[in-house]
Amino acid sequence: MKEYVIQEDRGRLALYTGLFLLLMILLMIASIAFFAVGWYLLSFLGITGLWFDVKAMFRYGNKLIRKKPVCEFGKDGLTIYYLPGKPREMKYRQVKEARRIRTRFTLKLFFRGDNVEHPSGWYYAGVIYPFQSKKLDEVEENTVNCLKKHGINLVKTEKIK
Repeated sequence: MKEYVIQEDRGRLALYTGLFLLLMILLMIASIAFFAVGWYLLSFLGITGLWFDVKAMFRYGNKLIRKKPVCEFGKDGLTIYYLPGKPREMKYRQVKEARRIRTRFTLKLFFRGDNVEHPSGWYYAGVIYPFQSKKLDEVEENTVNCLKKHGINLVKTEKIK
């Protein structure tokens, strides 16, 4: 059972997917044009860029279509969904430290524990709401309350300039 779910900004995902689609079309046209005039190296670089562009476009589009959330807080643990890869799960008792950084359009959540696989030692959940920035206050309050309910203090860290 889920206590609280932080949803993605679907407008942002749609915008990123559309921009990557536009970039894909431009890279295809440029690669074909470079190949036609005999600039094979630039054509190859355009095709390489096309590969990375399509990969990113499908990642954002997949999150948009499947309606994957940023983070889910369950009864006994939390699940963090990354763009690439499988979701990361942590039990509340495994969380040693939790931090948050709040900016105008984002809320960045960091969780440290012994079972974290990332080399930095932290798992990251980025709540990026460029089109729903007024909703960030509610998300931050609900996140703090949910973690406090499970005995985790979410320390507010000032943004480093």
